[in-house]
Amino acid sequence: MAGAYQAIADHERLCSERYRGINEKLGWILGGLATLFFGLLGWMAVQLWTLEPLRIAAAHQGATTVNVGPQKP
Repeated sequence: MAGAYQAIADHERLCSERYRGINEKLGWILGGLATLFFGLLGWMAVQLWTLEPLRIAAAHQGATTVNVGPQKP
């Protein structure tokens, strides 16, 4: 009977090591996704902040659309 308990304890130890490894890898993946999300959110905020003066100027001129393509000097 002691052999069966030892086998169960060994199995639990092995599963614990595997789950710890999975948890560490999942932490890296979720951290990377969070970084990507906040990076894209920041990029979007910069894009909106940059285009807002163009939208306001166009609204004062009565335009319904704003050309945001490359500007010629």
